Amino acid sequence: MTRVSSGNSTVDELFAEYRVTSPYGPRKDPFTGATAFHSGVDLVKAHRAPIRAFVDGTVTHAKMGVSGTGYGGFGIVVAVRDKNGCTHMYAHLDDVTVRVGDKVRRGDVVGHQGSTGRSTGSHLHYEVRRQGYGTHTDPIAYLREYYPVSKPQTVAAEIAKQAEEDVMKAIEAWKLELADKAIDSLAVKKDASGKTLLQNADEWKARLRKEPQKVLEDMPWLVFVLTDRATNGGVK
Repeated sequence: MTRVSSGNSTVDELFAEYRVTSPYGPRKDPFTGATAFHSGVDLVKAHRAPIRAFVDGTVTHAKMGVSGTGYGGFGIVVAVRDKNGCTHMYAHLDDVTVRVGDKVRRGDVVGHQGSTGRSTGSHLHYEVRRQGYGTHTDPIAYLREYYPVSKPQTVAAEIAKQAEEDVMKAIEAWKLELADKAIDSLAVKKDASGKTLLQNADEWKARLRKEPQKVLEDMPWLVFVLTDRATNGGVK
């Protein structure tokens, strides 16, 4: 009996509670002793332990599998179709906790470990079918595809991008503080007639926060007006 070690932290986490008693691939059939291909992976926790969905999806089957359905011999089966159209089969269950049509999320309980159907003991037969019966694939390999690992350079790029955004936010805050001080300065200076150069300072501050781009567009006009007042009227 072994534990899953896939090199993918998400997949390893999904299988952390289980022991692998029979992997995917050729094996000796427990009933006949002949070599046969095992279409899934057998996992064991404890009899009647909760079985949780490994992926998000829609329940397409939730009852005893019968001949002709693709689930014959697998006992009580819950089948979930994922976003890629692949079917995840949880077989030999003791019971089910979902119904056909239910939407399940990764980690939701779909049933309990059992030994129904063609089984030699309590376990979970987990199988992934890409396009229905007969199109099984290595479920561990499939989950590695489904939950790709972020490449180091991708992570580094994301960290660098976040750092740049943080710096830009700090710069914007600094610009805003400087603009507030400039507005306050203009609001106290007066021309020769005794009027302040900028009489609606609070409005300009509010606009800086609500529509900074519009303020930037209006700045040339504001600079012209203030320069004209300062030049022609003088400043005290």
